[in-house]
Amino acid sequence: MLCPWCNQEMEAGFLMSGKPVVFGPEEREAMLWPRKKGEIKLTRQFWTIARTPAWHCASCKRVVAEYE
Repeated sequence: MLCPWCNQEMEAGFLMSGKPVVFGPEEREAMLWPRKKGEIKLTRQFWTIARTPAWHCASCKRVVAEYE
């Protein structure tokens, strides 16, 4: 995949966490369910590690992630 910012090749991998990873329009101090309006869960739970496919651009230090 080519980076949408700098057009360099990106490295495929996974965005992983011991807890769910959520994108939200506002920063929060703590994460409680249910999610607030506009928040998107980016990771899928597999056993104990939440993960989702992602691509890393070493040139501009950005990550692009896929979610359901």
